[in-house]
Amino acid sequence: MADTLAMCFTRAVMNASQIKPLGREVLAELSLTPLFAGLSGDEATLLLSGASVESHPDGDVLFTQGDAAQGFFILLDGHVELFVEETGRNAVLDVAKRPAVLGEAALFIDGRHPHSARVVGYARLVSVPRAPFLAVLDRRFDLAQRMLGSMSVRLRGLVGQISELKLKSTAQRLAGFLLGLTRKEEGAVTVRFPYDKRLAAEALGMTAESLSRALARLAPLGVESRSENLVAIADIGALRAFCIEEAEE
Repeated sequence: MADTLAMCFTRAVMNASQIKPLGREVLAELSLTPLFAGLSGDEATLLLSGASVESHPDGDVLFTQGDAAQGFFILLDGHVELFVEETGRNAVLDVAKRPAVLGEAALFIDGRHPHSARVVGYARLVSVPRAPFLAVLDRRFDLAQRMLGSMSVRLRGLVGQISELKLKSTAQRLAGFLLGLTRKEEGAVTVRFPYDKRLAAEALGMTAESLSRALARLAPLGVESRSENLVAIADIGALRAFCIEEAEE
């Protein structure tokens, strides 16, 4: 019994050290997200009353499909897998990255999450509690409109993802994913899968075997799969041109 209490206390201390109040740097980061862009510091502070910064390790579940929403999250760093459970297995909807807003839809629908969210590798997030956030929106219709605008931006992004799954080949989808891992516009570069290839394949709407075949198809363009999830791209311009040519077929 004493050992159990000690373990619980240690876990509580660890969790407390991973939760921090918002500071100026975090507010500055949030000003870059569609949800808070254009808001004054006072307006952002008002909306984020009770919010805190949390750090989560790999595998932490932020919320589960069907659970009542206690709030939502804004991803500052890392990755979060969004998935639904169907016939006993998980179907990956997306792997979110900064500056994604997670779980906000449940606040406005029936109050329950339509999917689950689990941390991949590591994630630093702002956790925004439901009650104070909605209380502010009740008083500030202009801020409610901005929230709806942010949700519309995300909806357009999801529509774009669905279009890619239906209209682009597996090799094109993989090429676009790899190009998204670098900010370079030309020349050679080496990128790393930000999470395991199985998860990347599922997020791209393919199997792990299909991803391997897609990599093989990209090899003549100078794309080389290496160990430790690294991929060497000999010519960024050629890979981008391949995407455009594929889209026009």
